[in-house]
Amino acid sequence: MATLSLHSIPSAITLYIFILIASINADNLIEETCKQVPDLKDLCVQTLTSDPKSKTSNDAHGLTSVAIGLTAKEAAVAGDQITRLAEQVKAHEEELLQCLADCEEEYEDAVQQLEQCRVSMDEKEYHEVVMFVEAALNDVKNCEEACKNVEEKEKKELIEEKNNKVRDMCNFALALTIGLQQHKNHVTST
Repeated sequence: MATLSLHSIPSAITLYIFILIASINADNLIEETCKQVPDLKDLCVQTLTSDPKSKTSNDAHGLTSVAIGLTAKEAAVAGDQITRLAEQVKAHEEELLQCLADCEEEYEDAVQQLEQCRVSMDEKEYHEVVMFVEAALNDVKNCEEACKNVEEKEKKELIEEKNNKVRDMCNFALALTIGLQQHKNHVTST
């Protein structure tokens, strides 16, 4: 059985206080960062607090990188679910099959765009990140367009749900990136 010495108690308390302060600061940083997206603030806070990397991010750049990574992951999950859905569709459901084939392709492109954002974020090339996230948003829009005439209500709702989630995540990642870009432009112009 391990025992604590009187000398280790102050160290343990100091460590606990440091961890507590870091956690509070991370939560405050997330709250402050997500204020940039008032319409999607709850999703932003929920998404960022769900990832342990957010707790170790010490600035908006780090949180935006986490947001982009999570958005890429969500787009990949949506693409995988659309692929599984396509495997369940019967051959005579041509319109639905075409919709799903188009969406699979669009989500592959979206994931590639969002993965490319990571490189641009590392280089702090925010204008490129904006371009890539906007391209991913366009891919989601193309999926929506491809499926607008699908009559199978249940499957169409599933696709719409995935599109809405990825669109919202792209939008808050985009807003955070634009905030970084504006800050960078302001700092370099002064």
